[in-house]
Amino acid sequence: MVKPRSNSARPVGWKPKPMAPHEPVAAPLRERTATAAVWLLVLASIVLLPDAFVRWMLPKDVLAAIAVVLASVAIARGRLPRWFVIASTVAAALALGGVLISAAPAVQVWGRWPRYEGIVALPVYFGAVWAGARLVGPLVPAARVRTLLRAVATASIALGAVSLLETLGARPFPSDLARPGSLTGNATDQGVLGALFLALLALPTLRAWTRPGRSGGEAASLTERLWLSTALALAAASVVLSASRAGLLAAGIVVLVLLVLEIIGGPRGFALHSLGIATVGALLLLGGALVVPLTRNRLLGTSPLASQSLEGRFGFWQDSLAVLGAHPFGVGVNGFLNANVAASIEGSTLDSPHNLIFQVAMAGGIPLLLLVLGIAATVAVCGVRAWRSAAGNGLGRARGDVIAAALAGLTGYGVALLTHFTAPSTTIVAAALAGILLAQAPDSGLRKQLRATKSRWSAARSAVLATWAVFLVVTLAAEMPLASGVAAAARGDLIAADTAFATASSLRPWDADLESISAQAFAAAADGGLKDAAPRAVAWAERSRATLPGTVATERALAVGQLNSGNTFAAGQTLTALAARAPKDISIAVQNAVVRYILGDISGAELEVNRALTLDPGSDAALRLRDILAVS
Repeated sequence: MVKPRSNSARPVGWKPKPMAPHEPVAAPLRERTATAAVWLLVLASIVLLPDAFVRWMLPKDVLAAIAVVLASVAIARGRLPRWFVIASTVAAALALGGVLISAAPAVQVWGRWPRYEGIVALPVYFGAVWAGARLVGPLVPAARVRTLLRAVATASIALGAVSLLETLGARPFPSDLARPGSLTGNATDQGVLGALFLALLALPTLRAWTRPGRSGGEAASLTERLWLSTALALAAASVVLSASRAGLLAAGIVVLVLLVLEIIGGPRGFALHSLGIATVGALLLLGGALVVPLTRNRLLGTSPLASQSLEGRFGFWQDSLAVLGAHPFGVGVNGFLNANVAASIEGSTLDSPHNLIFQVAMAGGIPLLLLVLGIAATVAVCGVRAWRSAAGNGLGRARGDVIAAALAGLTGYGVALLTHFTAPSTTIVAAALAGILLAQAPDSGLRKQLRATKSRWSAARSAVLATWAVFLVVTLAAEMPLASGVAAAARGDLIAADTAFATASSLRPWDADLESISAQAFAAAADGGLKDAAPRAVAWAERSRATLPGTVATERALAVGQLNSGNTFAAGQTLTALAARAPKDISIAVQNAVVRYILGDISGAELEVNRALTLDPGSDAALRLRDILAVS
């Protein structure tokens, strides 16, 4: 006979805790959903779609949106403070006001190619803030923090591995850039993302080796320690190999902020230990930067490209001041490119001021800038308070280390954006870190959140978010036929190109830039001798400029199409107006000179040639035209 197990260890009067209906099924399912949301939110920073026309941007937005949908279903471990939601709503209203008074509100409100920072991307960034607060809030279990670290480590290893391959000369993803940017598509984004990963991995890796099992959870296994260490090393490698001075500066600030927080929050006598480790880390970063030739040359300013990019930043900011002088209330989000046409050089117009302060001011003027600066300052204060609370609560340091990482990472990110622009690869991670800093305990309490029965609001919210994610998937889907159309036009298959562009346009009917890209593809084919491409270039350019007038690339494609269609007079009108809008653009001056010459306006052609040579005395095209005109 089997003797029953004794219950003597249970206190007198003990009764099993009643479970909420279906809790054994619902709660674990929602926890697994939260785990998936954390992974997707992190991996969104490095995901790409090889067959897309631009493989780097929209895939990241889509994956982050799916992560936000999953976070909506998951158990809430935190929430955003109401002041932040209200302030963000006011900021959105100011930005919308700036769009409504802009030159092309119907287009700018959606966002413009390639980052689409309007209705397409900005909700993704806010959603990442909300998901960060909801998934890694004050009630987060230690296991969730470990999941976050594993996801970051995996993403860091992938980013660093591709960075190493590119440095060795391999191109896993074809690119003609000297600094292709690994899985972000931009070298500075690579460096800044590496700095953010460095912030998240530094303290957990340190504690895994020096104080295993005393950071808010079970001791890390040897495999996990090696995984974290490899990820940390490759995060630093991503920064160094990017040859980005903004990325290196961001990483240095990360190390400095983590050092200060460790000294403040650590036990007595720990300061020298922390200082020593931080010094070694900083020296390794600096040493790596000096060992890699491209990074060393850019860091020391001996590379011609480094000097040009530094001088270019001051030029960008002067252009931004000129635009703000003409538009004191801003030009609306995504409005800088067309507002900055006067600074267009060599057929390229800057689409971002490369400075977050100018970028915000462009979107909504001084009111929006002051509000955003106020939000940033308050987030920093809230973050410091959250770190003090988490570091001193005696429940372990898992979330405290994440908050410290968020403070350090966001500080480095903010400084990097003083010379760079926002992009999904870095902004999604930074937004999630901001949500972690701001997170407060859920209003309804954890026990109520564990119930399987959901409120109607939660179900409606998840449905709306799912619909939004489907919209982004459709938006992304247009990238494939767009890429096919450009490729077909390049090989001369004009019918296939037209069909592909029509398919892409049906998926993104609001996207005038897509229509402009189609016009440019046909214009290039027309310039290559395919006359049947010329009327197609004109048709697509006319469609684009109907809702988005004044875009240099579109106007040039239109002029090429008109010229190759035999309508030289119309091409002359288009280029004359464009030359007045973009007086610094040498390529427009040369193209206008050619059309003036064909029209028989020799004096007009000479004026344009002289203007081109004034802008660039060494222009080969302008010099050849001058020789032709001399014998005319």
